[in-house]
Formats: sequence, C-alpha cells, structure tokens
Amino acid sequence: MATNETKQLLAHTLREMMTTTALDHITINALTTRAGVTRNTFYYHFEDIYSLLAWVYEQEIVTQMEKYAVIDRWDTAYAMLLDYIDDNRAFCLASFNSVGRDLLERLLATVAEQLVRRVVVGADPTLPKPLQEDICNFYGLAIVAQIIQWLMRGLVEDKTAMVKRADVMLTGALNNAVSNSRTMY
Repeated sequence: MATNETKQLLAHTLREMMTTTALDHITINALTTRAGVTRNTFYYHFEDIYSLLAWVYEQEIVTQMEKYAVIDRWDTAYAMLLDYIDDNRAFCLASFNSVGRDLLERLLATVAEQLVRRVVVGADPTLPKPLQEDICNFYGLAIVAQIIQWLMRGLVEDKTAMVKRADVMLTGALNNAVSNSRTMY
C-alpha cells in the first residue's frame, strides 16, 4: 500500500473511531487493528495519535484553504472554515473536547492569521513586516476565540451571524490599526 493510501486509511479509521470513542481513549493498538495495519506501519508514518490528528487537519483544512487562496474576500474563506467545522461537527467537537484540543487551536490560529493577512495586505501592501505580523496575530487570535466560543457552545450560533460579527469588528479596526501604527513602526 502506498504511503498516502496508508495515511488516508489511518485518518479514516481515526475519524471513524472518534465517533464512538474519545480521542484520549483511542490507542495505537486499537487503531491499527481496526485499520488492518501493523503498529510499525503506523509509526513509520506518524509519531503518535496526535500527529495523525494534526495530519488530518492539515490535509482537510490548511491544504483546502490553500486551494482557495484565489478567494480575495476573507469573509468567504472564513465562512468556508466554519462550514468545514459544521460539516465535520462530531470530529471537530471530539478533538476539541480532548487533550488534542491544542492541535485544533493552533490550526485555527494559522488559518485565521491567513484570513486577516488578506485584509491587512489589502489595506496597505507596503506595511512593514513586523506590523503585519502584529496585526495578523492580534485579529487572527480574536477570530480563533470566536470559533472556540462557538465550539464550546456546541456550534449552535448561526455561521452567517459569526461572519457578520467578525466583519463588524474588522471593518475600520484594521485600517485604524494601520493608521495608528505609522508613528510606532
């Protein structure tokens, strides 16, 4: 079996198992037995269950968002991220409510910073790199906090309302940050 096929098999098996078993209780032995591969095969591809989970998120979110990099509107990309979480509700909530939560949060931070970067570069492509990083970090983490709150509440809030709220917070605020920073950087 080819490397990518094996990784996909392990990812699919992990997703399947997470529908009935908490991530914290899934063992490599149980995962490999269910997938029909050896422990050595697992360790050839992944360090542990959490590196497999990180790979799943990398493949399903980050890689997909990169494909949509031509989307010039941050709100469209943000809505796509929320759709992914909603479409994969059980999987995302299971990983969010596990010790693997930090993997999801780090991934969300990466994606959110990319979303904000589009707005920042659109506002002023000549901004100094340190300022771009500061603004992307600050507002990106604000978006992550909004998503975490949504996950904590069981994904009950309307996704459109979340995108609109983020738009209210970002519209003007980023331009203000850019303007205020000219004296600092």
